[in-house]
Amino acid sequence: MFACCTLLEMFHYGSWWGLPAAVLLIVSLLLHEAGHMFVAAALGVEVREFGICLLGAYNRRARGNSRRDEVLISIAGPLMNFALLIPCFFLPRIGVELVLCNLMLGVGNLLPIPSSDGMRILQTIWGPYPVVRAVPIRTYAEPAIRDAA
Repeated sequence: MFACCTLLEMFHYGSWWGLPAAVLLIVSLLLHEAGHMFVAAALGVEVREFGICLLGAYNRRARGNSRRDEVLISIAGPLMNFALLIPCFFLPRIGVELVLCNLMLGVGNLLPIPSSDGMRILQTIWGPYPVVRAVPIRTYAEPAIRDAA
């Protein structure tokens, strides 16, 4: 998607405006991941790593404490892209294409395809969810704790 948007910018405006558009698209990708990171941190979920590589921006974090937390963290990235639509629209010359790229990033991440936020949301809602903070429950098979006195 990044390559598609960069080529679109360079084809439409040439390399002079295509390069700033590509840089702003990288910023959009990082802000997408920052959205996940900020919500995770606000919910008390450990964020281990945050960065960018050849495949795009990423963050590595612990699983949310509940299904609700996991859905909120997963949807925060696409919502960040949607929040960027209005400011990008007012950028001269490259704004409309950046709006389209952020729209594609937001909608594309909500589609239930492998490794997307949309798939993570669906798996969290309908799939098995491991218990993160299990409370030990005493069963009848265990001996009761008795006072020695």
